[in-house]
Amino acid sequence: MNRRTPLDNCREMLVSQLLTLGEEKRTFLDAYFDVRNPERILLDKQLTAYTDRVERLLAGPDELLSSVVLIGSQIELEYVDFHTSDKLTIVMPEEADPDEGQISFLSPVGRQLLLGNKGEMRAISTPSGDMKIRIADIQWAFEQSSELVQELEQADEAKPNPLQGLTQGGANHAL
Repeated sequence: MNRRTPLDNCREMLVSQLLTLGEEKRTFLDAYFDVRNPERILLDKQLTAYTDRVERLLAGPDELLSSVVLIGSQIELEYVDFHTSDKLTIVMPEEADPDEGQISFLSPVGRQLLLGNKGEMRAISTPSGDMKIRIADIQWAFEQSSELVQELEQADEAKPNPLQGLTQGGANHAL
């Protein structure tokens, strides 16, 4: 049986991103930015850098995929000055839900974190002001959900079946 790994899903997602943000970049930019908006030029350059980096990562070993903040990464941020941490997932704009820790890569914070490296310190601007952060950990959101599914499957296997050992008639009478 040929089982897919979470990183297979990540690679597929990254290839899909290359199509959307590379080959269909103009359509993507048109959907979010007016042609005259100066921010569009900055985002165009950032998307070019992003797609170039993703292409290089896809050509390398799997370990590299969790060393850089990409769209689909779940990151643990340490707020250096406050000695606290937070987990965020960088997502496409239509998947954003800040209350659930899912921020768009187009958001001001998302754009500042994109392409950051694991262990890197950065100064970022937020609505609350400027702060220093460290990218403490990077995992794929797929890895998180895959680990959870495996844990749930193992827990189900370990649970005793209350109907085990009963005959068909016994089970029907018990109800």
